Amino acid sequence: MSHRVARVTIDMSIKEHRRLKMAASMMDISMKDLMLMSFEEFMEKRPNKVTEKVLKQSKAGKNLKKFDNLNDLFEDLGI
Repeated sequence: MSHRVARVTIDMSIKEHRRLKMAASMMDISMKDLMLMSFEEFMEKRPNKVTEKVLKQSKAGKNLKKFDNLNDLFEDLGI
């Protein structure tokens, strides 16, 4: 059985790269392992019932609000 390998390239700032490298070093793991661990954690998260309902309604075009500008949106949100 042969193991095939794929390469992934991620563009990030020098600052982001340093932070990733430092975080991996502090955990005594490779940057690759840290990124894979983060990805796996992300994939395990499931939306709750309320979020699932809202996403379903949104896809169906129900209960959507439309705003002419950002200020109207902020006003509706109370911010």
